[in-house]
Amino acid sequence: MDVYRSPKAADSEEAPKYYRATAFADSKPELAAPGATPERLEHFKEHGFVIVTDFVDSPWIPILREAGRRVTEACAPENGYSKIDSSKGYVHRAAEDEPWAIRGIIHPAFGESSFAEFYGSPEFLRFVHDWCHGLEPEDLVMSPMLLWCNPRKNESGPSWHRDTTWWGSGAGYFAQRPVQEGPEAFSEEVERRRWKEIQEENLKSISERKGVGMFLALTDDECHELIPGSHHRWRTPFEHDVLLPKAMKDQGVPYTPSWNGTDPLPNQVAIRLKPGEALIRNGATIHTGHTVPDRERNTLAIGWSKWSGPFTEEPAVSDVRNAWQLDPAVREALPHEWMKTTWDRWAETVKLGNTLEDRYTGYDINNIKAGQVLGWRGELERQAAAGEE
Repeated sequence: MDVYRSPKAADSEEAPKYYRATAFADSKPELAAPGATPERLEHFKEHGFVIVTDFVDSPWIPILREAGRRVTEACAPENGYSKIDSSKGYVHRAAEDEPWAIRGIIHPAFGESSFAEFYGSPEFLRFVHDWCHGLEPEDLVMSPMLLWCNPRKNESGPSWHRDTTWWGSGAGYFAQRPVQEGPEAFSEEVERRRWKEIQEENLKSISERKGVGMFLALTDDECHELIPGSHHRWRTPFEHDVLLPKAMKDQGVPYTPSWNGTDPLPNQVAIRLKPGEALIRNGATIHTGHTVPDRERNTLAIGWSKWSGPFTEEPAVSDVRNAWQLDPAVREALPHEWMKTTWDRWAETVKLGNTLEDRYTGYDINNIKAGQVLGWRGELERQAAAGEE
């Protein structure tokens, strides 16, 4: 199946000012039927992604687009916390503190209720129901949501990776902590064993479909790049150089130096979405985001997961990227009672950490230590603002 199309710009005599991909994946008419059709699932299974068009005519798209633009503008570094107290969320920032992803958009501090309203809307739930073997609201647990945007002043990316932990035990990791496993977790023997487990997980995820996450474009988006089919195979020596953390290289894990950090990877394509189109992707694909200043990115990452039943273990400290969501104000702002139940199910599995690094971005921590009491505004924050930490 031919999935890819070169951009018209590739034939232009004038070189673009900023990076642009040389191959694209676009939505396909033969995959236009809604829901989890056999054709879509086969494409997803083979290539590791599928573009769905179910929300192209949705009245939600222009509403969410404008909300996304307002949030992105409010989080610009020159605004500090004057328009939105973004310390109530988690804003990923690139060079010059420009935002490239914004978590917290359903926190009432962000003032944009449409994100939570769409999250619980009949239209979005209908897609989840159709994709996930009939999941209903009473079956769900809350999943992360964020807005992808692009820095206005500098190119950002690439940062190639897999979402799944492809080394060691396969256990998840915390963004606020370095990888705990040592070089032995990155040996070829261990990596191949872990890869076999990933393949088994891939097959189950396609057949069972206990949840769905998507990248829903609110405006034209060509910022998500991946290597089709890379979820099926281990990796090449070149890709090993791309994926292997520098810390592991420095500690002596064998690898073949192959990549200069900027050149395109073999067979990579950019996913080209129109407003209302959405990418559903297997996290084991090798992928990256890549933004440039002159092309807007305004894309919603959103999804639901199936609840696995009552939680009986000790809650773990939340990953810093999601700590904001523990705020009870988030629960109270959700527009439906059943959504509050999904929050309860998620919140019982995690707890708030006791350090600034467990709660905030580096940007927020710097501002707190400079004297501002932000975020949770508790004793930890007050002491840090007073220089007592």
